[in-house]
Amino acid sequence: MGQGKAHPSDVLNTLIEIDNRRGLVGLWGLESELRDALPRLRPQAQALAHAWLEALALYRASYYPEGRLSRLFNRFLNKEPQAKLARAS
Repeated sequence: MGQGKAHPSDVLNTLIEIDNRRGLVGLWGLESELRDALPRLRPQAQALAHAWLEALALYRASYYPEGRLSRLFNRFLNKEPQAKLARAS
């Protein structure tokens, strides 16, 4: 980002690396940092930051669909093992 431009494959590789190292939490952290820094950036850098934010949103939508994420959270929240299905008589 410091160069004022980013190649799409570099952005994707960076997002994949963050995802591999820190998972969804790392992606949310990057998004939070970008949003916090946005007002302090120059106009050209703001445009680049917006592009990164859009790429983050698209990446998350592709690799962490809401349904899958909801199921993951439900698994952590449910402390009891799931009941076995009753056999049909």
